[in-house]
Amino acid sequence: MDNRNIDYVLPVVKEEKEDVEKRIRKRKIIALSIISVIVLTIIFVVLSFVFPKSISGSWELIENPEVTQSTPDEIKDSDRVYYTFTKPGEYGDGKWTTYFNGGVEEGDYKLSEKQGKEYIDMGTGEFEYVIKGSKLLGNAKISIIYPESTNEETGETTPAQQYVLKQARTPRYNDDSYDKYQIDNNLLGGWVTNERSLAYFYYNIPYTQTVNFNDNGVMIIHYESEELALDRFMYYAYTTNDNKLTFSLVTDKETNFEVAYEIDKDGNLKFIDDTTSSSIFADAFFGEATFYTPENLPEPSQATGDELLAE
Repeated sequence: MDNRNIDYVLPVVKEEKEDVEKRIRKRKIIALSIISVIVLTIIFVVLSFVFPKSISGSWELIENPEVTQSTPDEIKDSDRVYYTFTKPGEYGDGKWTTYFNGGVEEGDYKLSEKQGKEYIDMGTGEFEYVIKGSKLLGNAKISIIYPESTNEETGETTPAQQYVLKQARTPRYNDDSYDKYQIDNNLLGGWVTNERSLAYFYYNIPYTQTVNFNDNGVMIIHYESEELALDRFMYYAYTTNDNKLTFSLVTDKETNFEVAYEIDKDGNLKFIDDTTSSSIFADAFFGEATFYTPENLPEPSQATGDELLAE
């Protein structure tokens, strides 16, 4: 026998054996990893159904008994309504925010439990709610149940109804500008006026209007009034050209509004010949009011704010 051949062959056989063992170990590790992921996923899914579900997060209203609507898939994007709920505190208190047609409103909510049922109060009464599905799987739904009621005058009975919300992402109104826009550096920042009011029968109710022009092409109008219990933000895409402001709701860019503007000698903002008529009060967006920088806002005059009753 040729010893030289033996010396050449034996190391190769040993090396191949080690490679096989490495491949086997690698396959075992991969298999164990896959099994671990599957087991953990099953555990998370089971726990997401077993443990109490939190109302916190973002939801879309898909069933509203107050209005006749299409199926959830047929609702126009501009008509979709969203809610977000902050994580409830120790006593069930939290904040809700609603998004609808370019507008954003905020409020407080409180959770409670009675006789094994969960209740939520968003400022209009206490109603039972139920969460079904799994937030982990993205198919969770909230049902807010309005009980059966009877009109004392007519005797007419309204059966129990429910509002249904599904887990969803809220829109990003603050990023939804025109595809192309121009900004005027003189407008950028916040402007506020307390010279506006809403006529209501014999009353003249004042409100504060703030306008923020952002450099990303989005204008935010904030309407605020304690008397009206009003705290609403409206988001508009805007562009400027030669002291003319063109803007649209971020959810309806096909409907444009135009108004001229100027910065007066005192550095205040005024809108000229404002004939727009589709604000939340169905009047001109800015009217003849003067808008000031927040630090220069004067005290409200008697005519606009201190007395609600218009003689």
